[in-house]
Amino acid sequence: ELTAELTAELTARKKQYEYYRDRLLTFGDGVERMALGDVAEIYDGTHFTPKYTSSGVKFASVENINDLFGTKKFISHEDFAKYKIKPRLNDLIMTRIGTIGACSVIDRNEDLAYYVSLSLIRPVTKIHTKFLKYAIECSGGQKELKRRTLVHAVPIKINLGDIGKVLIPVPPYSEQERIVSILDRFDTLCNDLSNSLPAEIKARQKQYGYYQNKLLEFKDVVS
Repeated sequence: ELTAELTAELTARKKQYEYYRDRLLTFGDGVERMALGDVAEIYDGTHFTPKYTSSGVKFASVENINDLFGTKKFISHEDFAKYKIKPRLNDLIMTRIGTIGACSVIDRNEDLAYYVSLSLIRPVTKIHTKFLKYAIECSGGQKELKRRTLVHAVPIKINLGDIGKVLIPVPPYSEQERIVSILDRFDTLCNDLSNSLPAEIKARQKQYGYYQNKLLEFKDVVS
């Protein structure tokens, strides 16, 4: 019962987060909508199958989008030097093949190589990188991406040139910062619940097992 309650609580918080995210990122006619290609430079990763090494520069692909620097794959520094566009602090990485529109912000000054399944979005105007992340991941941004996604391709994908056509709202920078501050707090809450949930369930299962064993231990009965 406790496992079910904890899971339901996490699901409810995620739905609540998505609801408020979409509300905060829904604007009336007073806010300009701009093509992503007009506010950012957009690139994709290497098209070549990498030659992995045991150490060197971390190499990320779609499966690493939630933890780019947690990847266990590496390429050599020599191969990384051939990259024309290298990720840098506050760039946005977005999935574009297989999974479409999941985003992660580069949050450290550390070399990172990335595959063609990822696109790099680098703001060039006064727009907050995290605001871009939330604008792309909200329901409106996902609809914009879906309109341009090649759903019959295997795997599905969005072409690099079409990413730049995605329309996003661009409110004043101060409003972007306000929205990011609210959504960051909500995101932290959801992540804390996600991280603590397995540990809480494991602890309760261990507790259950302990009392189960104690209740079923009987002293020898002398006849």
